[in-house]
Amino acid sequence: MRIFVYFLTLIINLVLQSTFLESISLAGIKPNLILTAVVSVSCIRNGEEGAAYGFFAGLLQDCFFSNYIGCCVFLYTFIGYFCGAVFKNFYRENFIMPMGIAAAATFVYEFLYYIINILLLGYTDIIYFMCRIILPEVVYNALAMIIVYNIYLKANEYLEEREKYKRKVF
Repeated sequence: MRIFVYFLTLIINLVLQSTFLESISLAGIKPNLILTAVVSVSCIRNGEEGAAYGFFAGLLQDCFFSNYIGCCVFLYTFIGYFCGAVFKNFYRENFIMPMGIAAAATFVYEFLYYIINILLLGYTDIIYFMCRIILPEVVYNALAMIIVYNIYLKANEYLEEREKYKRKVF
């Protein structure tokens, strides 16, 4: 059941990312729902599950929106694992910490994406890229994380309630 819900949310995020979020972009910057979903799953569950979710999210994003496969797969898997490792000693109901982790994950994702895809093409104006793309998206993703994290937290509570009867818990 959990795998089906993860797959369904991943498809919904991809569709929303490519359609609805195009209309609410500010100065050409839109929130990265897929990244916030990866961070949410890794914060709510654990690093391994976040890495698996990040792998498939990156694979689907690379298949549909990229010219080659591998960049988003690597970055989302990396971010999913390390966000889960950082968040493992905190309460899931804490809403401030996931916003900070999403901001840091967005910064790491965008900076590594810049190095892998843009710097190697010869565009060396990192100040422009930092001020016009990375920092606005960090703020936008941190704010979007409030909504996305609450949705994933409620879905996880529902799934844990359903899975409780399948496990032998006393």
